[in-house]
Amino acid sequence: MDNLERLTVLLEKHGVNRSKIKLTSTIQSFGFGPDEIDDFFDEFGETFHIDGKNYNYYDYFFEMVHPIYMIKDVYNRVFYPSKIKKLEITIDHLLRVIESGEWFKPIQQ
Repeated sequence: MDNLERLTVLLEKHGVNRSKIKLTSTIQSFGFGPDEIDDFFDEFGETFHIDGKNYNYYDYFFEMVHPIYMIKDVYNRVFYPSKIKKLEITIDHLLRVIESGEWFKPIQQ
C-alpha cells in the first residue's frame, strides 16, 4: 500500500469521505474540531513516524471559541491582520511530510 492510500485510510478512520480526498484538499476543509485535529495528527505522526517538533497547531488552526480568544481575535484583525491568516495543509503537503519524515511548514502561494 502506498503512502497516499495509507493516508486515505487514516483520514477515513477519522470520518473523512474518500470522495473528498484529493491532493489539493486541505485538512481544514474536512471540518475537524480541535480535539479531532489533535487525534488525527497524533495518529498521523505515529503511523508515519513523523518528527513533529516543528508542528504548531496555531499556525494552521484557530483557537477554541472562548470570550478571551474572541477579544484577542478582534484585536489581531484590527492591528495585526497577518496573524489571522492560517496556513493551509493539503494532502499533497502531508505526503511530502511523510517522505521527509519530519514536519515542515507548507509553502503558501
